[in-house]
Amino acid sequence: MTKETSNQLKECLCDHTMTVFGTGEVNTPPDRAVIITGVTTTSEQVAEAQEENAMHISAIVASLQALGIPSEDIQTTDYRIEENVRYENNVKIFLGYKVTHLLKVYVEPVSEAGAAIDTAVASGANVVSDIRFELKDPTKVYQEALTAAIKDGEQKATSMANTLHISLPNTPHQIVELSSASPSPRMFSDVQATQIQTGQLVITAQLKMIYLLI
Repeated sequence: MTKETSNQLKECLCDHTMTVFGTGEVNTPPDRAVIITGVTTTSEQVAEAQEENAMHISAIVASLQALGIPSEDIQTTDYRIEENVRYENNVKIFLGYKVTHLLKVYVEPVSEAGAAIDTAVASGANVVSDIRFELKDPTKVYQEALTAAIKDGEQKATSMANTLHISLPNTPHQIVELSSASPSPRMFSDVQATQIQTGQLVITAQLKMIYLLI
């Protein structure tokens, strides 16, 4: 018996309740890729840097739309104008301006993620800062994880009750949903004939279940 289980059993005897924690996990392939890509341009004049940047962004958006990605799935996620400087002997030297415009691109199916990156780069993108994968609607899979979490909690409660030689009610007195998570793997790849490995997402549900001892 672990120290944690022993402490739980002692608590059971003191307040006439049994508290267990259930965890459920479901592995599932993603159905959507999210790519952050865009352009950084520099010039001595801010207007020139903006103009060049806008030209490249227009080309990138047009090429992604030609690939079949709808305009509503291409969104600006960052736009910045900064001084472009370098330092020599701790002296700041002004070189001009740097303009950065980043797009968030949703790609379905995920098998088209590599093609989307290649298309953006061929059209002028010089930034690919993030690639992640997700479920467009995780509700159904999360419900499966919740079911698994309940079963996990029930098994733990039964094991503890058998150790104590006591009976449990058929259902817990209280169930509290603690947290859920669907981690998204992040990957960075070369931009020549980009091959993206999507992997699996893990949808997690956690519950606290409280039983009144009979």
